[in-house]
Amino acid sequence: MGRKIFKTTARVRYAETDAAGIVYYNNFFVYFEVGRIELFRELNLPYNWRLPIAETFARFHASAEFDDPLEIHSFVGEVRTMGFRIDCRVFRTREGEDPLLLAEGYTAMVTVGEDKKPRPLPEAFQKAFDAVT
Repeated sequence: MGRKIFKTTARVRYAETDAAGIVYYNNFFVYFEVGRIELFRELNLPYNWRLPIAETFARFHASAEFDDPLEIHSFVGEVRTMGFRIDCRVFRTREGEDPLLLAEGYTAMVTVGEDKKPRPLPEAFQKAFDAVT
């Protein structure tokens, strides 16, 4: 089976644009989070403070403007002993045009216990991720 891609749609809000009228780069990390949360929702996994972010990365390819439709593709990029990486691609999907890759990147997260110290990846996460990678 190949890697499962989780797809989420969004639309650029005016507040996400800068003085030039394009999406401010930092908002792509918000789009990554939107996709990540939907991935967790579909996998019936909790998304909470026990999953702190350890690393993020983004590469930008093109810009988007207010009211542009977006499609966010999220997938499990890597599973680690005490965490995982969720990869993401954000496309602009204007009607009548081919989807255009705007940005791609990832968010690496660790799993922690009540004491906020790293813990091995819970079995429920491992099983869910194994099913989609």
